Amino acid sequence: MQALGSEFVIAVVGAGPRGTSFLERVLAHRERAAGPGMRIVVLDPAEHGPGTVWSPEQSGLYLMNTPAGFPTAAPVGATTETVPASSVSCSFAQWRARYEPDTAPAGDADFPARASYGRYLRWLHHEVTQRLERLPGVVVEHRHTEVIRVARRPSGMALTQDDGGVLVADAVVLALGHVPARLNDAARQIAQAAHDLSLHYVPPSIPTDVDYSALPAGESVLARGMGLNFFDLMIQVTVGRGGRFRPVGPGQRLEYIASGREPHLLAGSRRGTPYRAKTTAPDFVPDGVELVHFTPAAVEGLQRRHRVLDFQAHLWPLILRDVTRTYYRTLAAERPELFADTFISQLEELLASDASGEGVLGAHGQRLLAASAPDVLWFDIRSLGRPFAGLSFETSQSYQSHMLAYLDDDIETSFAGTASPVKMAIGALHAARLQLKPMLTEGRVSQLSRITDVEGWFESLVEGTASGPPVQRIQELAALARAGVVEFLGPEAYFDVDPEAGCFAAQSPWVGGPPAHARALVEAMMPANRVQLSQSALITGLMEDGVARPFEVLDAGGSPRLGKGFDVTESPHRLIDSHGSAVQAVFVLGLQLSSVQWGTAIAAEAGGAASSSARSLADADAAARTLVSRACQVS
Repeated sequence: MQALGSEFVIAVVGAGPRGTSFLERVLAHRERAAGPGMRIVVLDPAEHGPGTVWSPEQSGLYLMNTPAGFPTAAPVGATTETVPASSVSCSFAQWRARYEPDTAPAGDADFPARASYGRYLRWLHHEVTQRLERLPGVVVEHRHTEVIRVARRPSGMALTQDDGGVLVADAVVLALGHVPARLNDAARQIAQAAHDLSLHYVPPSIPTDVDYSALPAGESVLARGMGLNFFDLMIQVTVGRGGRFRPVGPGQRLEYIASGREPHLLAGSRRGTPYRAKTTAPDFVPDGVELVHFTPAAVEGLQRRHRVLDFQAHLWPLILRDVTRTYYRTLAAERPELFADTFISQLEELLASDASGEGVLGAHGQRLLAASAPDVLWFDIRSLGRPFAGLSFETSQSYQSHMLAYLDDDIETSFAGTASPVKMAIGALHAARLQLKPMLTEGRVSQLSRITDVEGWFESLVEGTASGPPVQRIQELAALARAGVVEFLGPEAYFDVDPEAGCFAAQSPWVGGPPAHARALVEAMMPANRVQLSQSALITGLMEDGVARPFEVLDAGGSPRLGKGFDVTESPHRLIDSHGSAVQAVFVLGLQLSSVQWGTAIAAEAGGAASSSARSLADADAAARTLVSRACQVS
């Protein structure tokens, strides 16, 4: 066992964005106050800084899911009012303007390559390390090894590495990202059958870990999932194989020129459609979106009456009113001829005075529309999450036609920006999500309601409408569908293995015709973010040794139900062990906080509030501030 001397030793396990943010936060605090000797050991087999997901070596075709002006791994702007900046604090947009100006259009509203963000993280990690090592008494050591065990010892925490080395540290910061996960029962059976039949099966994976070149050209490939991983698959087997897109006419339509080396993608998912494209309107929440019902004052009033809130009963009615208000105010501004002059004022009065639930509000709203705007339908935001609900299609060709119309409409509304009632309503939904996040973290919503309502249906709705790809990807998908390279299976597609045919099979119960067959199936999704399903030796070992336990909540029937992440203390988040005691020496950042932080973000918003969109920086800052202070106390 290796001892590292008399310094206060901090082991940072994970050197991706969160590990880098933690180092930058240590730098910020040590620059403000000198301290005793401190050794920081960073452990990650991937490149330190970008980690695996943001590898600068990955394909330049993979795009970020947020515009360049959004993400940062260090505090800038208004965030620094509560999270102090270090000497190297710099957002991605600031870095890109300085080091990659040719890729930085005015406004930073584009969606850059993920490899570019990886280069930013590489730069930030290097600069932070260099600045830390210039400080008196601070040493930073990098180890490109995987930590496979963390155990308590009388002398501290012992970290066993995959090369056999053991490091003893005074404190451990778990800054893990996505880790491998066990397959669910259905997927496991498919994987076994695929193995028996020598079929090509790709389990849920980080896209940088997938060899898309192994998918055969000219053959059908089934893809389960139509989220962001699907678009990586789509672009890699088309443009990545020599195909290209070109604009057609004066509009937003693209045409795909095939290389002849593409597979035939057969794509299916629960809703049958991809996530809706992001609007081209500038800013993370479009200008003009205003929450007047789901406000802090309204929530505080509810909490005084109910103490712990229920999302469905107390919060969703307020969010729904803001979504409805935004939709009709935008529509009335764009199409005033549809409405009587008094409609908006009557709608505002209805939304302000009616304390009823979703169903009654809808009935009252429809009566108002019938009287004031008979040609306008009542807007149901929930229907956006199930666009083909209640519909069936006699043939696959019929469904393809409907899907192309759906994609074209999504493209048109995205380019309409703030003039689109639908995209502005989605903007209001997204604004509400940002306000809801800290409420969940603070425990203001009951855990049962969070699991049943927020994670049960609201998360899917808001992800499918507000967390989609840049509109470019939907344009490309529509072009590929017209070219016959991509075909859609339909809603609630079921995937299986047909042993008689010796291949995979998939079919939607809402689309007529025979099932689709292929000898390759790609699970176009990330590994499940659940500590109970993790295949990480480190995570499973922590729970086996009793150093950690999964978060647990009682369901409506009083039975225990495990959450996604670890059970942790309030910020700074320390592990809670199997006996219910805080492990003072082990701090958690990132995805494994998903049971206490809904919608754990990959990156912080540049200039965002530390309580919401810059929460990942606040978490890193809390851990760094605590450990810098603790180093002084034990010196």
